[in-house]
Amino acid sequence: MAALLALVAVPLAAILYPTLKSYPKAEFSTAASQRDRNLQDLAHLRRLPEVERSFTPQSRAEFDQAIGAIEERAGDLDRAGLAMAAAKAVALADNGHTNVLGLAGDNGFNAVPIRLGWFADGLFVIAADDERRHLLGGQILAVNGSTTAALVEALRPYVGGPANLAREFVPNVLISPELLHAAGLAETADGSVFEIRLSDGRVAFVELAATGATRPPATRFSWPKGNLAPSQPNGWRHVLDGVALPAYLTRLDTNYWHSYPTADLLYVQINRVANQGAVGVTKYLAELLDEAARKPVRNAIVDLRFNAGGDYTLTADFARRLPEHLPPNSKLFILTSANTFSAAISTAARLKYFAGLRAVIVGEAMGDRSQFWGEGGSTLLPNSKLAVRYTTAFHDWERGCSLSHVTTCFLLNYVYGVPAGDLRPMITAAPSFADYAAGKDVVMAEVTRQLTSGRGALRRRIRLNPASGSARRRSSGCRRCPSRR
Repeated sequence: MAALLALVAVPLAAILYPTLKSYPKAEFSTAASQRDRNLQDLAHLRRLPEVERSFTPQSRAEFDQAIGAIEERAGDLDRAGLAMAAAKAVALADNGHTNVLGLAGDNGFNAVPIRLGWFADGLFVIAADDERRHLLGGQILAVNGSTTAALVEALRPYVGGPANLAREFVPNVLISPELLHAAGLAETADGSVFEIRLSDGRVAFVELAATGATRPPATRFSWPKGNLAPSQPNGWRHVLDGVALPAYLTRLDTNYWHSYPTADLLYVQINRVANQGAVGVTKYLAELLDEAARKPVRNAIVDLRFNAGGDYTLTADFARRLPEHLPPNSKLFILTSANTFSAAISTAARLKYFAGLRAVIVGEAMGDRSQFWGEGGSTLLPNSKLAVRYTTAFHDWERGCSLSHVTTCFLLNYVYGVPAGDLRPMITAAPSFADYAAGKDVVMAEVTRQLTSGRGALRRRIRLNPASGSARRRSSGCRRCPSRR
């Protein structure tokens, strides 16, 4: 018996150890200078490859070289400079879950008194302090002389993962002059000049001074989409003040809730795959299905547009059972955006897999690839307290984990994982600023159109490029697959 247990335990330990391994502890004496403090932080960061498994041999070598280059100028870096330099080095892993977290104005870094949001037609001011309320609804054309497109390109190297994830976080950096200054995109860390097309059509150059952060440094991703609902501090104005909010913006602080827009349509919004309140998400969703079974529900919508993740096992049973509750000729719409991340991607994959041809993904591309490294944890650099996310287990929600990947795939994926195929939107839909400001939900409008037009079955099989109307071919290959090592 002991020999048998050893035969099982030893390989299992060899598989689990890299997944469960913690970041090495930082043990440093008190540093006297900024240079020494930065060097201590960089020494701690240099150990990232000891736990981070998304690195390839080439990207690991590039990471080591990048840390060495930062060490040479350690005495010249303030906290923002260290943050951006570290972010650029960590992003070499090219994995959406492996990044420096919290690079956001007003979260440990200074910020100008406006907040920004992406829309189909560009970047707009969606919130401002009372003095700058005339800027609400203005389109950002340039910051410090660089166009919005140029800024997106310039900030791309600071975020690992797909390009749309990096673009998603651009508003966080643009409102912080000290982060822009650290990236070489501002002459001063104290303020920025914004070129804005105001709501009346005039173009103005507006100089905005920054104030210190009012919130502590963030230790997780700070998603700009959270600013889309009017929940600003006192003395601030929001572009949606006085506007009747569409349903999807009414309860963003609630992890999960549902309604019936029509008698035969179930709508479920899951904003975080985590328990909240007295009824946990698994129980809530199970009771929801029991309730829906007593109603004439024919079609369903699962809204994951604001879901940054959590524990996907909590929604695993719901994702399997929901399609079983729908008629054979039904449709299950899965709503996504670049804010759909981590466990939300896993949930979307399971919904699509179990619904089969009835599943329709609508919205924008999700925030990470369908094949990514996750799990792991985060570590704080000892002096700057910058949070760094590292990953230890592989997820493949496109093809599923094979036995050949047993040493790298997250073990629970052999229970819950599914080969869901292409997870890009089958129907691309994103609001223009005018639609958003008028309180319209164009993604839900597209779902309604699909339900009433009868053309949904055709559009499920091809994804149309809105610009050309031509079908976009599915890309093959995996940039971070273990088999490529």
